[in-house]
Amino acid sequence: MEELNQILKGIGDKNGLEISLDESGACMLELSDGRVLLIQERALLGELDFAATLGPVPEERREAVFTELLAANFYWNETYGATISWNHDLEEVVIMYPVNLAAATMESVETIFARFLDLQSVWAKRLAELIAAEQDDDDEEAENGDAVNDPNLMIKA
Repeated sequence: MEELNQILKGIGDKNGLEISLDESGACMLELSDGRVLLIQERALLGELDFAATLGPVPEERREAVFTELLAANFYWNETYGATISWNHDLEEVVIMYPVNLAAATMESVETIFARFLDLQSVWAKRLAELIAAEQDDDDEEAENGDAVNDPNLMIKA
C-alpha cells in the first residue's frame, strides 16, 4: 500500500488534493463542488476504485432520470468505462471506475484519475440537466392540461 500511497500523493499534489489511503485502504475527499470522492484499494481484486457522488434525485423524478442513467450505462455507452449507480445509503447517484493495479503505472493512474474527475464533473452537470428537464416537462404538463392523453406529446424521436 505504501507504493500506491506514493502514486496517489503525487497525483494529489498535481491536483491540489491531499490523497493518502488510511489503514483500511480508503481515502474520502470533498471536492471543490461539494461532491464526495472515494478512493479505495480492493487488494483481493487487485483494484483501485475511484467513486464520486453526482447528486441526489428527487423521489418524484427518479423513474425518468434512472431510465436515462441506465441507458447511458449500457455497454458503458456514455460513461467511457465508468459505472453509474444509486447509493441507497447516501441517497445519491454515484459514478465509479476501477483501475487494474497489475497493469497500472503512475502515469496511467494519473491519466485515469484526471479523466475520472472530468467525467464526474460532466455527469454531475448532466444529472442536474436531466432533473431540470423532468421538472420542465412536469411544468409544461401542468400548463397544458392532461398531456398523457395527447399522443403527439408521447412520441419520442
